[in-house]
Amino acid sequence: MKLIAILRVKNEMPIIMECLAKLSELADEIIIVDNGSTDGTRELYRSFPKIVSVLATEGYHDGRDKCLLLEKAKEQKPDWILSIDGDEVFENACTRATMEHYMHSRYNRVHFRMCNFWLTKKYFRIDEKFLLYTLQPQRSMWRNDPHAYFSNKKMHSGDIRGIRSKMYISPFRIKHYGYPTKEKIKRKHRTYETEDHDGIRTY
Repeated sequence: MKLIAILRVKNEMPIIMECLAKLSELADEIIIVDNGSTDGTRELYRSFPKIVSVLATEGYHDGRDKCLLLEKAKEQKPDWILSIDGDEVFENACTRATMEHYMHSRYNRVHFRMCNFWLTKKYFRIDEKFLLYTLQPQRSMWRNDPHAYFSNKKMHSGDIRGIRSKMYISPFRIKHYGYPTKEKIKRKHRTYETEDHDGIRTY
């Protein structure tokens, strides 16, 4: 069965190498929306032959980018679609055989929990709000369904919606490296507060 991975990326050196290497093991094709990377991230895409399309957008808009990814993925006629971000990496124990098992199961959607690493790649947080964020699945793979859609919200548009019937929470987790340094944390906060959205281009 054909599995397409979709992801949003902006300035994710050096995590993007680990992210795409693992995704290349799991998926048949990869589609990316790059939201204006300037740190060398875009130059790395050519190293991964499973990347079949890279869209480029300007200005922060989470929902717009996810809707674009979903539309592009459906053009490739996949059996299943998997969505993560460029600072996220599946744990090593999750393999293509794992994905095949899910795709041939009776489920229409599989959820994945995340471990949120903080200022290091060694430790993740489960204190305060991070406990709920770790327990509640944040990412999914789903059977290609015409009812599937993303909310077109600028910030925090959330996971895929519209998938009906059976769902399963995977024991395999995703490592989230979204908070590697204090500088990166500050940049994220500034992005949420200041960026607006403009046009779309393809390259």
